[in-house]
Amino acid sequence: MPKTESSAVHHAMPQVQFAKHEQGQMRQSFRLVFACLTVVLATSLGFQQRAEARLTRITAGAPTTINLPVFGATGPYLKIAGTFQGEIDPADRRNVVIADINLAPRTGGKVQYTSTFFILRPVDLSKGNGKLFYDSGNRGNKRILQWFNDGAASDNPTTAADFGNGFLMRQGYIVALNGYSADVTPSATAMSITLPVAVNPDGSSITGSVVAESIPSAATGTTVNLPYAANSTDPTNGVLTVREHALDSKVVVTGWSYVNNKRVSFPGPAKVQWIYEFVYTAKDPIVMGMGHAATRDFLSFLKHATADDFGNPNPVAMPGGLRAIYQWGRSNGGRHARDFVRWGFNEDENGSIVFDGVMPYATGSGGHQWANFRFSQPTVSQQGHSRHFSREYEFPHTLPVITDPLTGQTDGILRRCLANNTCPKYFNIDSANEYWNKSNSLNHTDSLGNDLAPIETLAPNARLYFIASIQHNTTFDSVAAAAPACQQLTNPLYNGPVFRALSVALDQWVSFGTLPPPSVVPHRNDGTLVPPEQVKFPKIPATHYAGWPSLTAVVFNPKTMSRNAPLDFSVVPYQPLPGPEYTVQVPQVDTDGNDIAGIRLPALAVPTGTYNGWAVLRPGAGAPDICGQLGQFIPFANTTAERIAAGDPRPSVEERYPSFAEYYSVVIRAIDGLVKDRFMLCEDADDQQKRLLQAGLNAGVSPPHGHLPPQTVPPHCETPGK
Repeated sequence: MPKTESSAVHHAMPQVQFAKHEQGQMRQSFRLVFACLTVVLATSLGFQQRAEARLTRITAGAPTTINLPVFGATGPYLKIAGTFQGEIDPADRRNVVIADINLAPRTGGKVQYTSTFFILRPVDLSKGNGKLFYDSGNRGNKRILQWFNDGAASDNPTTAADFGNGFLMRQGYIVALNGYSADVTPSATAMSITLPVAVNPDGSSITGSVVAESIPSAATGTTVNLPYAANSTDPTNGVLTVREHALDSKVVVTGWSYVNNKRVSFPGPAKVQWIYEFVYTAKDPIVMGMGHAATRDFLSFLKHATADDFGNPNPVAMPGGLRAIYQWGRSNGGRHARDFVRWGFNEDENGSIVFDGVMPYATGSGGHQWANFRFSQPTVSQQGHSRHFSREYEFPHTLPVITDPLTGQTDGILRRCLANNTCPKYFNIDSANEYWNKSNSLNHTDSLGNDLAPIETLAPNARLYFIASIQHNTTFDSVAAAAPACQQLTNPLYNGPVFRALSVALDQWVSFGTLPPPSVVPHRNDGTLVPPEQVKFPKIPATHYAGWPSLTAVVFNPKTMSRNAPLDFSVVPYQPLPGPEYTVQVPQVDTDGNDIAGIRLPALAVPTGTYNGWAVLRPGAGAPDICGQLGQFIPFANTTAERIAAGDPRPSVEERYPSFAEYYSVVIRAIDGLVKDRFMLCEDADDQQKRLLQAGLNAGVSPPHGHLPPQTVPPHCETPGK
């Protein structure tokens, strides 16, 4: 979609202060920017001198003005991108938790870094809500506009399509990101960070064993990229193995060679979806945990300060500072938030809270980011089929502090922030995929699989929300489609409306003390959470994969799915310790194969097929391992005759919805139920109706006589202000 005439794009200029522009519209924008930033500099310096860790210099190019009708009364936005430099005191108690910080090079006793940042803010900050939504991003990519605004995937949002329905802008939020993972390759739009390399006390390189893994998607995928430079490219430095399943015996691959010290190649053709693992001696570990400190100090600066050490203004400075900072991140970005809180970084060096509220999504049990250990790999994701034993699932698994009988540890994600009263309001949100692929049940059970007391009792600042039958990753325009690696169509269920509703609930909780909706998760005690082998999945004929004629039974093998065991981190690759493993459970399903418990999206409450958060790899390419983070959709038969002919035990569309009027009625009830429970906003109800009515017609619901009936307002949206 072309840019609007009111959007102006400028080349970033390597200046410390925001560059001036000659045209009248931009000149007016700058006057508004600096009017909002004009505060006595001495006040700024007074704030900064209270802390040892700080941003020392901000460098930004010329802002871009973006003006779209969907921004509503908030009006035009500025897009600001640049870098910031900072330094931390390695002796400060808040920083000593950073792995290898004592071995990082220092300047004037401080350890320095440089990070990128990106900000979207109202041109006139007084028209905003005075609050900031931080996007933890995903491996350097911007994500929040996709799920909160139903926007297009863009790392340089500019067009109307990028900003979608404008939800965050209409709410008046500032949006900000920064780089925190030093294994993200720098680019013009990626959120990257430059962190120091740890060295031995004598200045020599630190070395250690490191694992690299590659799962080829094609036979031509015959290289393995290395996360750290090899200490030597001698052919004796490394062993390459291959296996089909995560727990298979590893077969040594010969004939491999170094392309350079960051890549090896092996003879082809590669086995598609098989696991190639390379173990070698690497050098120069990055002090990855500093990424958390950089995020902490960046957000603390935006929240409180007016200028950096050189007098460059805080681009979002407001009288009295920002009212609140919230966080959202999906998958790797969600684990960033959990890990940030786990290590105590929600306390800045002035003792203040950084995030007032967080809502990480799709993190799984533990939900740690592999960021605060020697030779960390923050962008790695541990899953059932890939990177099966790496840092992510380890104890602690829960937000509250509990004792693990398997390891004897007592810990919790909130342990450090509880000790100094710096915990945020916390929404932990997960999909069905996290139960099957990331042992998510351990978020709300003990190590043996027993239900814990409600989170409202154990951690009153937190809630747990499970979105039923949804896969790890969908967007507003997702459709059921074939996936090369999976046996069935992908799952199109979309959770953007839930994020929007929960963001309103989070803001109301922080701003007014209004309690959010109660937690919604499956429970062992009521039979909605069971071992994988006890899932009562119907015998559904498969129709979308030639060569696998009937999905007459699914063998749920927990050892190929979300196995979770205490690991021995003293060896590489990491290995399970002898003894019992953690008890992992998954949601029970109804007779259609859909999850019983959880937040049931309208398309699931009025189903036209079976939706699962899991899927299975194709035979010969990893089956029956989980097909990564994808789910599956298996449509119902249209008619009774088709169902009987196929041997499908699930009632057909014709049998479920005898008339369009009956289908319409259950659609309205499903939407109204979510609105009532505060998991959907009224502004989303109309769009959901249109989508579901069309989906029903596409699936075979008998069309109404004449035209479609007018849209119906769900009862809980009839009163103004609800």
